Amino acid sequence: MDKKTFYYIGDLSRMLEVPPHILRYWEKEFSYLKPLRDKKGNRIYSDKDIAKLKHIKFLVYGKGFSIRGAKRELRDTGPKQLLQENRKFLKAVLQEIQEMKKCLR
Repeated sequence: MDKKTFYYIGDLSRMLEVPPHILRYWEKEFSYLKPLRDKKGNRIYSDKDIAKLKHIKFLVYGKGFSIRGAKRELRDTGPKQLLQENRKFLKAVLQEIQEMKKCLR
């Protein structure tokens, strides 16, 4: 399947399973969300925008943060801390895979 380089709000809404009005609201609330616009004025989201929105969705729906709490979490959690958390998670997953591999032998 051919990967798209940009997505419209309807595409993104289906992908993230979030109504378009929520995506527009998040755009107003989180200043670092700045999708481009096409000639007709429709929002165009890049892969970077999608990653940001997925993270916001995880904080709001997954962890139960309020919008204010999600903003605070994003502000307080720098990129280095996120990278460290991701490394720890991936190391744990790798360890589990290696243990499963031993069991299968």
